Amino acid sequence: MCALLLLVSCTPLEATQVTAIGSAPPITTRKPRERRPTKTPKPTKTPTMATTPEPAAPLPETFDSEVLRGGIDPVQYMQGSCEYLGRRWDPAGALPGTVVAPIMFHSILEGNGTPTLSQDINFKMFEDLIRQAEDLGYETITTKQLLNFLLKNAKIPPRSMILILDDRRPGTVEDYFLPILEKNDWTLTLAWIAQSDTAQRKGRLPGESLWDWMERLDVQSHGLNHIYLDVTTVGEAVREEIAGSIPVLKEHFGKAPLAYIWPGGNYTALGLQVAHEAGFELGFTIHSRGPILFNWIPQGEPERAFDDPLMLLPRYWDTAAWVNLQQAAQIGDAAQAFAKDNYAAEAAWYRQNCGGELPVLDEVFKP
Repeated sequence: MCALLLLVSCTPLEATQVTAIGSAPPITTRKPRERRPTKTPKPTKTPTMATTPEPAAPLPETFDSEVLRGGIDPVQYMQGSCEYLGRRWDPAGALPGTVVAPIMFHSILEGNGTPTLSQDINFKMFEDLIRQAEDLGYETITTKQLLNFLLKNAKIPPRSMILILDDRRPGTVEDYFLPILEKNDWTLTLAWIAQSDTAQRKGRLPGESLWDWMERLDVQSHGLNHIYLDVTTVGEAVREEIAGSIPVLKEHFGKAPLAYIWPGGNYTALGLQVAHEAGFELGFTIHSRGPILFNWIPQGEPERAFDDPLMLLPRYWDTAAWVNLQQAAQIGDAAQAFAKDNYAAEAAWYRQNCGGELPVLDEVFKP
């Protein structure tokens, strides 16, 4: 990801989170912050499921986590509170407290050598990370599953993760990921650079075993030529880079991508506009903000300024994910406990403002 066309750093913006795997400090929480009054979310550019007029009464208190770093706030993206609560408590949907941990990978070095690039890990670190995910009960999901979860609270594993390998690295897939995918029946999301001159410029050509697995791999767009956008990138170049990747990926992999993984983590207002016009429904940054819950996306000020949460989703860096998976699990457990404690208030609000009844708590959390 660091083959720069513009002078943009690939150093993690959250450098304090980069911790050697295997030497994680105890999880701590920040100083409790003052609770902000809950208010109806304002409309965003993200498609929502609202079908009825929004009640004037604000929702009861919503979940917040003191594990998030200062300056990071959870953003709600659904306009319809009745729709949100109906889906939140649907017994057929994901349980309250279900978390998704997106993790960003680049190169994996052999053995236990010291990586020289901030985004790389070695094989020992990779093994420890996978073992941690297994021990904590994480399972992988695809981009399509993530989209359905975010929009509809569709059922996914209570501790989910989406593993995203950036750039075009078929050798890394074959050498390191395929054995893990086969062992755990997991999937891998490829942030694929779509330039149409085959894979020769980004590592060796895929071997037969990888092609056998292609239908089980989740291929998404990492741009046509991996251009880092900034405000000086002109309109036609932005459209070519973002929208131009779609027909190439569709031709080679049989379907259009759903997500745009911003090269270098660079996004602009024009880039977001073009991504929406091209039909992308999700986007991923390189900001390590925290895990994703239904109608709950942790964001910093740079993302919040664009008011487009589903196109600016966070991702953990693989260098710190060993710690981050613990934090995500902790947040999910706290969110579930909060949901149970807050159920009566939400049910009363739903009864008064939506003209219906939520399912009983025991029906949602049935054994």
